[in-house]
Amino acid sequence: MRVQLQGHTVRLRIDEDELSELLGGVSIIGTTAFGSLFLMRYAVSLHEGRTCRLDGQAADWRIDLPDAEVRELASRLPSKEGLIFDVPTGGIDAMRILFDVDVKDSARRRRNV
Repeated sequence: MRVQLQGHTVRLRIDEDELSELLGGVSIIGTTAFGSLFLMRYAVSLHEGRTCRLDGQAADWRIDLPDAEVRELASRLPSKEGLIFDVPTGGIDAMRILFDVDVKDSARRRRNV
C-alpha cells in the first residue's frame, strides 16, 4: 500500500493482491519509519456502513472504507477512477480520503489472464 499525505488529503493506493485481501476481510496494514524518530502505523479495512470512517492517533490510525463501494470499484477494474470520501473531523476542514487500485497492476494482470 502506498500512502501519500498532503494537507487535508490522504491518498491510499493498493495493488490487486492487497485488494483481494481487503475483499476477503483482511485489514491492510502499513508502517512508515521517520528515521529513528518515530513510526507511523496505519490500517485500512472494510465495514458494512455507507461512509468512510477515520479513527486513531497521530502515529497510529485506521481508515474503514464502505464495503459496497470498494466492491463496486473492484468490479470495474482496471480504472483510473478511484473513490473519494470527505470525512468530517470536527475542525474547519474535512479530511479527504482518496482510494484507488494501481491501474498498471490491474491492466497487467488482465493482459496475462
